[in-house]
Amino acid sequence: MKRFSLHALLIAVLAVAGCADGPAGPAATQGLFFAVGQQPNTWTVLTNVPTASPSSLGVEGMSVASVDNKIIAALGNEEPDKATTRIYDVDGDTWSFGANAPGPNAEGAGVAHGGLFYSIGGRFMQTPRADIWSYDPATDTWNASLTPMSLGRTGLAVAAVGNSLYAIGGRTTTSGPCSGFGTHQLASVERYDIATDSWTTVASLPSARSDLAAATVGGKIYVFGGCRGDETILNDVDVYDPVTDTWSTAPSDMPTARAAMYAVATRGGTVYVIGGWDGIGNGLSTNEAYEVPQDQWTTGLPPMPTPRAEAGIADYGGRIFVVGGGQPGFGSPVAAMEVFKP
Repeated sequence: MKRFSLHALLIAVLAVAGCADGPAGPAATQGLFFAVGQQPNTWTVLTNVPTASPSSLGVEGMSVASVDNKIIAALGNEEPDKATTRIYDVDGDTWSFGANAPGPNAEGAGVAHGGLFYSIGGRFMQTPRADIWSYDPATDTWNASLTPMSLGRTGLAVAAVGNSLYAIGGRTTTSGPCSGFGTHQLASVERYDIATDSWTTVASLPSARSDLAAATVGGKIYVFGGCRGDETILNDVDVYDPVTDTWSTAPSDMPTARAAMYAVATRGGTVYVIGGWDGIGNGLSTNEAYEVPQDQWTTGLPPMPTPRAEAGIADYGGRIFVVGGGQPGFGSPVAAMEVFKP
């Protein structure tokens, strides 16, 4: 009887996967392929995001972040907004439900810190939320007693630096990404001190914008894209230095202007900006990477299989997970769960 090495078997599995006519389904992520690892510079389709309502086709505007090997995808719009907590196990490509959040919410932003998941801002019906809620996956409990922001905002970006969380920009209208006029977009930024449960207003963005994304690299916060009202889609990249409490404009803006991105992913000194909305009705599959030390953009990366905006993004184990979202840019939630391996 012939014996096959693990290396040879892996090559055979990858060859079969490469011959598929369509995108890989959830089964392609199981077994040897999933255990050994995804090929670099490729996308893989994972198990769909579960919905709280049997009639829902998906979820958009969730708060998403990774805590250890779990991705928390909470709240979001399933027509209507929900208080659902969804938990994705990265190792098993499986979903489960946790305890419901303190209330329905969508178009807020998620961030992880110290083993906890935080959802900040958002909206319920016609009211922008100022709330910050924390969730502890270890005990499956939410804390709704944290001090709220001074201002309700939805379509905001959040980032963590040290022991602080930052709520950046957003809007006071609740009718979807880039809704309202430029006067409804916010330039204000608030810093949450986790140790003292208190908020402080810090330096404002160079200009008001909503439906933007943020990432922390090297102790500084990089803010990407967004919009100013329903007519101006931005490719701006701005940088905040918490030490000096100052903003500056990065020399290189995004190659593709877009909004309705509530998170981006970092790997080392590189930020990946994926998906979004072009402002004219099209959800995007665009995948671009910004190398911070070189101030250089890489374009032409493999596009996301399912074009969409209002998706959540989390990075774990050297891969980038894109969770749910809406098409064309919003309004029709999707359940897609896809992962990119740079």
